[in-house]
Amino acid sequence: MARVLIVDDIADNTQLLKFELEDDGHEVFSLDNGQACLDSVADVNPDVILLDIMMPVLDGMSTLRELKGRTATRDIPVIMISANDVDEQIINALDMGAHDYVNKPFVYPILAARMRSALRLQESQRLLALANQSLAKLASQDPLTGVYNRRYFFDRAASEFSASKRHERSMGLIMLDVDNFKALNDKYGHTMGDTALAQLCHTAGQLIRAGDFIGRMGGEEFAICCPETDLPGIQSMAERIRRTIEKQSICYGELSCCMTVSLGVTHNLESDTHFEQLYERADQLLYQAKEQGRNRVIAA
Repeated sequence: MARVLIVDDIADNTQLLKFELEDDGHEVFSLDNGQACLDSVADVNPDVILLDIMMPVLDGMSTLRELKGRTATRDIPVIMISANDVDEQIINALDMGAHDYVNKPFVYPILAARMRSALRLQESQRLLALANQSLAKLASQDPLTGVYNRRYFFDRAASEFSASKRHERSMGLIMLDVDNFKALNDKYGHTMGDTALAQLCHTAGQLIRAGDFIGRMGGEEFAICCPETDLPGIQSMAERIRRTIEKQSICYGELSCCMTVSLGVTHNLESDTHFEQLYERADQLLYQAKEQGRNRVIAA
């Protein structure tokens, strides 16, 4: 059942309505003016508000306007209740965002039906928001490792690069590749390989800062974008990641193995005009790390 907040200055009306709602299994709270509603709505956290129009201190229309103007309360359905059946007032309330309008003296089954309608709409909106969040996650996230996918990483990194150029700030980039990953897969199986990649991203995620972000470029290759980081800072971070991964064991069932990574590290130069230049330079440095024996950081 729902949490219902009644805001009405007529105690007899409130008490009668409260009895009816509680008989239907709702949890009911009551206040006698609009200001008290605004002061207490965060604590009550109602699923629906039954709001009288004519009240002392702060009337219902002003209260509605404030509720719909606040981010935290704008989505709470509000049903206006009043003995004053004025068309213009009804129109204004609905235009302002009220879900519905009931006249006094009301017929409780009708009010209850309109409450159910408001709650169904609220639930539909909640489910839609969750669905949109899931779609956004699917569009931006690599399903195995939980880091950004290649497309979203490039979009966000390009935006960060533009900001760094505009504000004349440094930006670092790490390219990371698992050494001899095919051999790991061949020896231990793809499930162990997947476990290794997921663990790598978890480890790297714990070692980077809040504003940094990781993307999977494909296979066992990853990129880490570090806004507002100079070359010594990004090189130090890359070395911490390399050392930490080198010391870890990857376990799946009774199987256990280790892995190492090679990293190419760079930062934005004054001559860079787009993010792809930074990416290509880091990729070349990663290639050099591989050529020079793997399990190392090459920075420039």
